[in-house]
Amino acid sequence: MASPIDRAEAVRRLSAAARAAGLTLDERNVILQTYPYPCYEYVLRLRQAHALFCMPVAAVADADHANTLATPMARAKRYLEPFVAMQERADVAARGIPRFQQWSRP
Repeated sequence: MASPIDRAEAVRRLSAAARAAGLTLDERNVILQTYPYPCYEYVLRLRQAHALFCMPVAAVADADHANTLATPMARAKRYLEPFVAMQERADVAARGIPRFQQWSRP
C-alpha cells in the first residue's frame, strides 16, 4: 500500500501536531507500516521520557489533520507525563547518587 502523502509531508504534519501538544517528534524514526493495518510509527518525547506510538495513515492524510491529530497527541502527552519524573530519578541514580537520597530531595 502506498501512502496517500509522501513521508516528508507526514513528518511535517506529525511534527506540527506534536509541537502544538508540547511534545517533540523524533523525525528520524517516522516509519510507514502496512501490516497489520496502514499506520505511521513514530517516537514522541517529553523531556527525558519517550515512547513509540502509531497513527493511522488516514488520520495523517486527512484534510483537517491539525484537528484530527490534536486529541491523540494530547493523550500521548498525558501518557508520558508520569514517566518524566521516573526518568529524572533514573538519571540521578545513573550519576551515582544513592537511591535513598533521591526521595529526600524536594
